[in-house]
Amino acid sequence: MCGGGTTIDTRICLLWRDKACRLLLGVFLSFAALLFCCLIWGKHLVVSVDGQEIPVIQFRGTVADALAKARVTLREADIVEPSLYSRVADAERIQVTRVTTEEITDQQFVPFGVEKKPDRKLAPGQQKVLRYGSYGLSRNYVQVTYQDGKEVKRETLRKVLIRKPQPMVVAYGPNYAVSRSSQRPVIGGAIRSNSIPEKGGKILTAVSTAYTHTGHRTATGIYPYEGVVSVDPRVIPLSTKLYVENYGYAVAADTGGGIKGNRIDVFFNTYQQAISWGRRTVKVHILE
Repeated sequence: MCGGGTTIDTRICLLWRDKACRLLLGVFLSFAALLFCCLIWGKHLVVSVDGQEIPVIQFRGTVADALAKARVTLREADIVEPSLYSRVADAERIQVTRVTTEEITDQQFVPFGVEKKPDRKLAPGQQKVLRYGSYGLSRNYVQVTYQDGKEVKRETLRKVLIRKPQPMVVAYGPNYAVSRSSQRPVIGGAIRSNSIPEKGGKILTAVSTAYTHTGHRTATGIYPYEGVVSVDPRVIPLSTKLYVENYGYAVAADTGGGIKGNRIDVFFNTYQQAISWGRRTVKVHILE
């Protein structure tokens, strides 16, 4: 580039080229010095956000400054750990959790209650359904919270009753008389006692479990109530009157896929009663 021309022109050209080389060398050395300082005295951070790991080198400042360098934009509900205004430390990881919410609706059955009416025309311990109950229906407005796309919480904002439940009405005969020492509280119209029927037929030993309202009818077409027992009809025919130890007088009016052999499933009005019954071995009297 400096070839040809006068001697003065050649000298000027060489002078400019020398200045340019020195300038480039100065810039390179400055950059190298800056890089060296960053490596030695800079704080090495990692910002974890949106599935990415963003490295950041920072001499001082807060977590908020580090996020600004990483060009991370926060939303109002996002969670940052450590907190935004804490001072950064070397080898620190800054975790940004994206928080979003949405409102959804779902429908839920409202269980019906049971109204009991005494009826002296019925035999002691006998029950008769006067009116089958029906479940109500409610619409629930639910706020779902997500963290990084994963559901972490559901909160019911409000409930709207769409259809009121209708109670089941059951008539029952007078309670069996039992001695004062053996008497137990009456639950759901059935006697809870250890008194054994004076006249009984075959006695089975069975493994018993409990169930409660499901919204479905039994195998005999009725809605279950306390005193209904699910059986294996090959062992205990449907419509057989029973006395179940610690449960009371009952009728075999339902079946179940898991009820095989000497097993029964006794019905309770509430989930808590069914859980309290649990699983136990009982004696079942086949009444004649």
